Amino acid sequence: MLKSLRTIALSALAVGLAWGTAAAQETKPKFPPYATVLADAKTVNGIIKLHQKDGKLYGEISPAQLNKDFLLLISIARGIGQQPLLGGMSWGFGDDWLWQFKKVEDDLHVIRKNTRFRAKSGSPEASAVNLAYTDSVLYNLPIVTQGTGGTYVVDLTQVFMSDLPQIQMLLKGFIFSPSKSTWADVKGFTDNVEIQVAATYASPGMTDFDTVPDSRGVTLNIHYSLSQLPSTGYKPREADDRVGYFLTVVKDFSDKGTEDRFVRYINRWDLQKADPSADKSPPKQPIIFWLEKTVPYQYRSAIREGILEWNKAFEKAGFIDAIEVRQQPANAEWDPEDVKYNTFRWITAGAGFAMGPSRVNPHTGQILDADIIFDADFIQFWKQEHEIFTRESVAAMTGGPLDLETYEAAMANHRLSSSNRSQHRCNLGEGFCHELAFGGAVLATQWGMATSKPMQEKMIMQGLKEVTMHEVGHTLGLRHNFKASTMLTLAEINDPAKTSAVGMSSSVMDYMPANLVPKDVKQGDFYSTTIGPYDYWAIEYGYKAFAGKEEDELKKIAAQGSKLELSFSTDEDTRGIDSDPLSNRFDMGKEPLEYAKRQTELIGPLWENIVKESTPDGEGYQKARRAFGMLLSNYGQAMHYASRYVGGVYVNRDHKGDADGRPPFVVVEAAKQRAALKMLEEKLFNDKPFQFPPDLYNHLAATRWNHWGMRSMSRLDYPVHEYISLFQDRILDQLLSSLTLSRIHDSELKIPSDQDALTTPELFEHLQKAIFAEMTSLKPGEYSNRKPAISSLRRNLQRIYLRKLSNLALGNTSAPDDCQTVAYYQLVSLQGQIKDVLSKKDLKLDTYSVAHLQETSERISKVLESRLALSQP
Repeated sequence: MLKSLRTIALSALAVGLAWGTAAAQETKPKFPPYATVLADAKTVNGIIKLHQKDGKLYGEISPAQLNKDFLLLISIARGIGQQPLLGGMSWGFGDDWLWQFKKVEDDLHVIRKNTRFRAKSGSPEASAVNLAYTDSVLYNLPIVTQGTGGTYVVDLTQVFMSDLPQIQMLLKGFIFSPSKSTWADVKGFTDNVEIQVAATYASPGMTDFDTVPDSRGVTLNIHYSLSQLPSTGYKPREADDRVGYFLTVVKDFSDKGTEDRFVRYINRWDLQKADPSADKSPPKQPIIFWLEKTVPYQYRSAIREGILEWNKAFEKAGFIDAIEVRQQPANAEWDPEDVKYNTFRWITAGAGFAMGPSRVNPHTGQILDADIIFDADFIQFWKQEHEIFTRESVAAMTGGPLDLETYEAAMANHRLSSSNRSQHRCNLGEGFCHELAFGGAVLATQWGMATSKPMQEKMIMQGLKEVTMHEVGHTLGLRHNFKASTMLTLAEINDPAKTSAVGMSSSVMDYMPANLVPKDVKQGDFYSTTIGPYDYWAIEYGYKAFAGKEEDELKKIAAQGSKLELSFSTDEDTRGIDSDPLSNRFDMGKEPLEYAKRQTELIGPLWENIVKESTPDGEGYQKARRAFGMLLSNYGQAMHYASRYVGGVYVNRDHKGDADGRPPFVVVEAAKQRAALKMLEEKLFNDKPFQFPPDLYNHLAATRWNHWGMRSMSRLDYPVHEYISLFQDRILDQLLSSLTLSRIHDSELKIPSDQDALTTPELFEHLQKAIFAEMTSLKPGEYSNRKPAISSLRRNLQRIYLRKLSNLALGNTSAPDDCQTVAYYQLVSLQGQIKDVLSKKDLKLDTYSVAHLQETSERISKVLESRLALSQP
């Protein structure tokens, strides 16, 4: 009995001990105490509570914030003076980043949401989309403790103290260094948190930057702004391809019967009338731009006027004072990168650019934040870059690649050339810098340095206002419109009474050059001082509130796009490979061909006075060289505008049923193509325009400073043959590119046979007659090496042409076969003409000309033999 009782007691004790152990195990905290983990931490209250301790940054996420969309905006708060790592730059054009925090067991996952695909919630299509497309899990963050109310505390250090923006993909050979990086600033607010990291990227030091003392440690401040995606009842507005807006695009697999499933929303602000019943009303919440305290005092007025100019368009669309401008106080402590502030920033990165990006809700296209950046260098006139030319620089100023193969190869090699990023890229500031320099050279040469100074100041202030209007247009959602410059004739552009009312172009979203005229022509404004008709129309489409059915009202507005003043073309219509000669950067007037002619009339008389008028007493002659380069580059660019007519096709965006609607494609009139060829023959494929005073070349001095920040010159004297040939070569590339020849060849079928058309044989015959004119125009007599029958500039041009014609004849391009055989025919013809010239007894040619013609004939023979040998049966 005793034994039984003892057994029962021991069993009970064992059970009790086991229960106690289990109970102890159940009550043991899952995580270390909140107070222990965050002891002595600096707490920053905000939409997400942040804690800094021992070099780490902890974030406190509430259960209510799980699976909710947060918008992450990334900016370069402090740069290194190297594009695109410039202070003030927004980072990550394209799909703005939406993050979610998702609890997975004892961890929080940081997820970047895939916003491109969707279907109606609860539908079978939604399940299919969920199976086909995934989000991206960027980080797995262990929960380190829990706070009151069940909040989850995680270590955010690995998130932000890292190469989150993937900058090291641009800084080749550099890696993010956590040990060398620090927290620059951490701030919290009701709606957002602002985190700034002084991020250091380390390298072996093999790369040199003029703007960085030692490349073994390159530090830039990266600013992160994290806010919960607002829910404002915003209604997206669908896009129309006749009106140029940046887009937010999603692919909707719901059964909507759309052709491609894409839903395209324009990017715009959520403007709502304070009084919806009023025809015109102030907005509930205006768009407020803050002029950062870094903007120089002398420019603030022009910039303010440029921003507020857009209120004219908003008023027509029904909003009074839609935009406000405020000045950032000198003692302001808020960060320009803060998502709550739209800023106008002035930086000194030496990059000469201006840009106006905005960040949007990737679900709807609602613009949430915008920051305009001006770099001080873009108003600097006399830049060293104008002293030299290369094939690459000449190509860049004349459209880039000219054939599909080269274009596609360039795109494949350019990692950051995604469609979204290239759409957002704005080069107006860089071009504006060149135009101011050109304007300064022209005005100084025409009127003298002292007399032209007030004119130059007027040009700067008008240009500054126009660039401001342009960049603000981007922040309102508008894309470039490179056909806007064709609204007025050149005479109308120089009528201030007209341009003050409607602008110099139909839109400030074009790239407009400085309006400069020959000395005997009346000068109007240098730049547009107001927005144009297209700008009013585009803002109406994007922002007007409608009493009727919105879809129908938008179609009525867009259908007006066939009007001349509402014509639209943008970046992807204005590449070197594109066909429309009316769509250019930095051209002016209804007919670019007329503008090209005026440019030659403007520049022609200036060459001989450039040294005298551009170089003040006591200064070196470097300004003369730069001024000469500006004149030469603008002359070459004018020839580029003319060359685009040859093989050109006008492109229209009109829809069927639009009033006065035009076909999508119209071949450029044969008469205009011939006029362009004639201009090129007289103004470029000729040595007369380039017969400068010989003494001029001896005054084109190169910069002699040899230190950081200055470009070392390989050749000090002026390489005149090389530079003139670069422009001739480039224009011949345009005329004889496989794409131009294909268009001319195709156009022969697009025009009825009883109507006039430029053919490829006519193009070749015209070029050959112009470039080898001496074969039929040389007069009998004796020539010398100092006065040759064929000048050195002409000999260079003929060699360039021969190389291109030979490549065509040998089938080394993708030009149509018919064009290759015509090239072969032209070579045979040319060789016959050369033999005739060399056989004339009454011609005593100089050594240069004889050697040139004999070599040319021999080269033709080799090409003809090679073609026959390579021909396929």
